[in-house]
Amino acid sequence: MVKVRIEKKPEIEIIGQKIWISGTDDSEAFEAFWEKSHQNGLIDTLKEINRNTDNKVLNSTVFGVSCVEKDPQDRSFYFFIATEYNDYPRDCGLEKYIVPACEWAVFENTGELPMCLIEAEMYAFEEWLPNSGYIHANAPEMELYPPCINTGKGVITEFWLPIIKK
Repeated sequence: MVKVRIEKKPEIEIIGQKIWISGTDDSEAFEAFWEKSHQNGLIDTLKEINRNTDNKVLNSTVFGVSCVEKDPQDRSFYFFIATEYNDYPRDCGLEKYIVPACEWAVFENTGELPMCLIEAEMYAFEEWLPNSGYIHANAPEMELYPPCINTGKGVITEFWLPIIKK
């Protein structure tokens, strides 16, 4: 069952690598990018950067950011695998990006990846948003993976939807 909460967060500086996602049915591109990022050491690099970062805003070491801020209806966009940072390591070959201060609807779900994340997103867009009194803000969407206590039911994921009142 998807749990929902509303949070306000300040601007967040992130660093990572991105790929272009070309449409709504491109879930395999996300999965392949995550797998490649584990294999090529990007995830380990981001975890190390995160360990050396103070004053973190998010409760996730490594996360995904869908850059849909120009047009949330357009499901072709850049997708980052990233972490927060304080001091930009200029020689690391990573790109920085600023997630703006925003109000977020956070959809938490537990289960097996990627299904539990997809379920949270579907609930957000198909059930919650149309009945909420909010609309999608012109800001990126995020997928977070909080530190997980083994619940025996899978991993905890959070889909962060930027929102503003109608």
